[in-house]
Amino acid sequence: MERTLIQPLIAVLVSSVIAFRAYKKKSLDVSGAFFGFLVMSAHLALNVRCGAILLAFFFSSSKLTKVGADKKHKSDADFKEGGQRNWVQVLCNSAIATVLIVVIWYLVGWEDKCLDSKESTLVTSLLGGVIGHYACSNGDTWSSEIGVLSDAQPRLITTFKT
Repeated sequence: MERTLIQPLIAVLVSSVIAFRAYKKKSLDVSGAFFGFLVMSAHLALNVRCGAILLAFFFSSSKLTKVGADKKHKSDADFKEGGQRNWVQVLCNSAIATVLIVVIWYLVGWEDKCLDSKESTLVTSLLGGVIGHYACSNGDTWSSEIGVLSDAQPRLITTFKT
């Protein structure tokens, strides 16, 4: 009973601090901070590993957004200081994983499960989906944040043509 109450409470507290900090540092606007808080609370409430995956994605992407800000400001008409992601960007980068988190929670409750295909192939598959989702989101975000800094023409990876 205690864990059932403490785990989501800690998730809400940690998420509120991080969302407020992200808003103050202009990584998120008000709507982004609110939806980020909801998404982060769900991830951290399920288990620390899922929360850590989301936070690694968020912090690394926020840091890369600030790299080369002067050059990005000159080349991007929609440039916002600090990145200031809104609710649409938060959900685009987290909606699928959040749905998977809710399904996992429905299946196992607050019980912490790891990747163990012998015990539960479904839960393991869903956790793999969360990891895969953030791997794709991370690749997309990092490539767009770093790629814009290059003066070279981009290459298509399938044909290597510019």
